[in-house]
Amino acid sequence: MTNKSSSAIPVANYPKMKQKLGKLIFPKKNLKTRVNITEVRTFHQNLQLRHFVDAGKQLLNREHRLFILKQEGIESRKKLIEEEDDSEAKLAKDYEDLLKSVMETLENSLDLHGVEEQEELKEAVQAILNEEEQDIQWEGFKETERPPWRPRRCKQKHDALLERLVQSRMHEAQLDSSVETHSALHKSIISKAKQCKEDLLKVVTWVKSCYPEQENVCQLYATLYHKTFSDELRAVAKFELCDDDCFDLLHSVNFYYPSILNDSRIKDAIDQTQLEPLLPEDIIGPLEEQFLTSIENNLSTWLKEALNIEETAWKTGKLPELRDQIYFCPLKIDVIQFFHGMVTSVQEVLGGDETKAQRVTSQMSNFLTDYKTFNQKVIKEKQTNSEAVVMANLSCIMPFRDYIINNAHLFPDDVQTNCLSLLNAMRDNSHCYFTSNIHKDLKELYKKLGSSKWLKDSEGVCEELLAKLDVHIQKFNHLEEKCCQELLGVLHKEFLAEYVRKMMKNKIRFADQEKQQKASEALCKNNDSIHERLTAAGSNMDWLKDILLKLAGLLMLQDPDSIKLELVNLLRDYPDCSKRHVSAWLSLKSNLSASDLKMILKCVTFSQDQIKEEQESLQCNQSFFSLVRIK
Repeated sequence: MTNKSSSAIPVANYPKMKQKLGKLIFPKKNLKTRVNITEVRTFHQNLQLRHFVDAGKQLLNREHRLFILKQEGIESRKKLIEEEDDSEAKLAKDYEDLLKSVMETLENSLDLHGVEEQEELKEAVQAILNEEEQDIQWEGFKETERPPWRPRRCKQKHDALLERLVQSRMHEAQLDSSVETHSALHKSIISKAKQCKEDLLKVVTWVKSCYPEQENVCQLYATLYHKTFSDELRAVAKFELCDDDCFDLLHSVNFYYPSILNDSRIKDAIDQTQLEPLLPEDIIGPLEEQFLTSIENNLSTWLKEALNIEETAWKTGKLPELRDQIYFCPLKIDVIQFFHGMVTSVQEVLGGDETKAQRVTSQMSNFLTDYKTFNQKVIKEKQTNSEAVVMANLSCIMPFRDYIINNAHLFPDDVQTNCLSLLNAMRDNSHCYFTSNIHKDLKELYKKLGSSKWLKDSEGVCEELLAKLDVHIQKFNHLEEKCCQELLGVLHKEFLAEYVRKMMKNKIRFADQEKQQKASEALCKNNDSIHERLTAAGSNMDWLKDILLKLAGLLMLQDPDSIKLELVNLLRDYPDCSKRHVSAWLSLKSNLSASDLKMILKCVTFSQDQIKEEQESLQCNQSFFSLVRIK
C-alpha cells in the first residue's frame, strides 16, 4: 500500500475535490451520523455467508470514510496518521479476502449444481461490477487525487480468470473413448470440441442469468473458447500432417465446430460474426490443397480399380451377373455411391463450399473416358461374352446420366458437358453395336422392299422382315427395361428409315394410278404391322406411326397442287426432309411430268425456307429423314 505522505491530498484542496467527486462516492450525511449506523452483519459474517455484494458495499463505505479522513483530518495529525495506517492495512486485507472468495466462486462458474450456487455466482459478479463502477468513477483523476488503492481493476482480473479457466478446461478435456478412431489427434480435437460445447451450454443454461444482459457473458465465453480452440489447432497445424490428420483437422474446423456453434441453444445467445476464423487463410489454404489432392488421388485410384475388375472379368470370358434375368453391372451402384460419398465428404470437410468440391468431380470425366474406351474394346473384340457385357454396360449409362443431371451443381459446366457427351457416345456406340448387326442380318430381306415381289406380296415380305427382327429382339430380354425401351426406339427409327431408303432406291416405278393406289395401300398395311410389332416389343417412338402414312398419301395424289400442299405438311412435321428426299420419293410416280416435278420441287425449296424462319431449332425426336441416306 502507498504510505500517507505520498497519497494524502492536502486538506486545503478537499473542497475542490469534494465538488469534483460530488455525487459519485461520498455520502452527504456527516461523519458522526455515519459512524453511528449499526450494521446488521459484519463484513466477515457477510463474507462467510458469501453475501459478496453487502460485503463489498461495507468495504466501499470504509473506503469512503478513510478517504475523507485523509482529506479532512480528525483531532490531530498524529491521530489521523495512526488511524489511517491501521484502517488502510485492514481495508487492504479485507479487500484481499473479498476478492479471493469472489474469484474462488468465479472459478466454479462452470460447475454449478443448483440455485444456491447460482445465487453465489450472481453475488460474485455483482461485487465485481460494483468495484468496476467505483474504478470508473475515479477515472480522469490524477494519481495524487484518488485513493492509492484505486483502480482495483477487478473486471480485468475477472476476465483474466475466465480466460485461464477456459484454457485449463480445454487443456484437461478428457478423451472420449466412444470416438472410433486410431488417430490421437482426432481424439484430442473431438474431446476439446465436446468440452467447448458442454461448457457453452452450461454458460447459456446456468451462467447467463448471473450476469446483467449488457455484460453479454455468452459472447465473452464464446470468444474465449473460440480463441483457445483456435490456438490449439494452430499449434497442431504447424506440423506436417498425414492425410488422415489433415482430414480430421479440416473437418473439425469447417464442420464439427460450426455444428457446435449452430446448436440452437448456443446460436441464439452469441454473434458468430464477431468470431475470427479458427485458422487463417495462410494455414488453412495449404491444408485444403493437401486434402483435395489426396481425395483426387484416392478417388482416381478407386475408380480405375473398379473398372479394372470389370475388364478382367470380361477378358476371362466371364458373363455378367444375372439379377431377375437382367444383366447387371455393379459400376452403376458402386461408382455413383462412392463418388457421391467422396464429393459430399469434401463439401462437408470444406464447409459446404461447392466450388472447391467441384475440383474433385473432374474425376468422373476421367472415369467415363476410361469406361467408354473399355466398352469400345468389348465391342471390337467380339468375344463370346461381349454381347452380354455391352448390355450390362448399357444399363449403367442412364443412372450415370441421371446422376450428373440431377447433381449439376456439383459439376463445372465443362465437366458436366464432357461427361454427358461421353455417356451419349457410349450409348450410341452400344446401340450401333446391336442395330448394325441386326441390319446386316436383314440386308437380303431389305432388298425386297419396293420391288415387284413386294408389290405382289407386301404383307409377306414385311412379315418375313419382322419375324427375323423378332429373333434379335428376343436377345434384349436380358436388358434392363428402360435401356431396352431406348434401344428399341433407336431400332424402330432405323428400321423404318431403311424401309423408306430401300423404297426410294429400288428401280421399280408405279406407272399408273392403279399401281400407285396398290403401293399406297401396301405402305399403310406395312406401317401398321411395323408400328404394332415394335411398340409391343417396347419402343416408345409413337410419333413414327405417321411417316409411311404421309408418304403413302403422296403416292395416291394425282393433282400437283394437292401434292404440294401435302408436302408442305410433311416438311412442317419433318423439317429434315430434303429436296433430294422429295425428288427420290416422287420419282416412284412415273406418270408425273418433268415440269410438274420441277414446279413441286421449287415449292419445296420455298417452303423449307419459310419453315426454317418459323422454327428456331429442330426437335431432335422429330428428326427422321436425316437417317434416310440417299445418293
